[in-house]
Amino acid sequence: MPNDIRKLLESSLKTKELRPEDIPQLDLYMDQIISLMSTHLGDEGEKEPLTRTMIHNYSKAGVISPVKGKKYSKNQILQLLAVYSLKNTLTIAQIKRILSGVAQSGGDEQALARCFDLQLERRSAISEQLIDSMEHIAEENGLRLDTPADAMAFLLTLTDITDTLTAFASAITRNCFPEPPEKPGKTGKNRKK
Repeated sequence: MPNDIRKLLESSLKTKELRPEDIPQLDLYMDQIISLMSTHLGDEGEKEPLTRTMIHNYSKAGVISPVKGKKYSKNQILQLLAVYSLKNTLTIAQIKRILSGVAQSGGDEQALARCFDLQLERRSAISEQLIDSMEHIAEENGLRLDTPADAMAFLLTLTDITDTLTAFASAITRNCFPEPPEKPGKTGKNRKK
């Protein structure tokens, strides 16, 4: 039965990717960004990975750096890719803190590109480690996929693992990207009565 778990895990792994070098150096219009993301990250028949509304909302909320005109720079496209990659694990507020922290530490386009390059270089090795770990957990705990009850027990275990990893990602965000101090006049204490 562990081989069935391996096959399911292998078929579930992310295979689509958008590498920094796949992003043109020229500034792109929003529709071009949506097309680029769909081509590299979208699955046939599924919704677009990034929509006009999402891009507008991220821009309006200050998650990505301000847009000049109607075109987006490669740096802003990398920021959108970061949002796309992190949004299933972290909140938009946390992602904004991360991108702000990277920008404040001198993280320009090359620094963001390097983050993605490192992630993609390690993806296959990490995927193999994950598959081995999941098989080990299943074997050690007698978790199988041959009945609905066993499958549910395995799903509950996966949920525990996911919750732990999400909490770990939040802890990294809190520790490495502290919230910026509030600007004067934003709290009730600084307002005139």
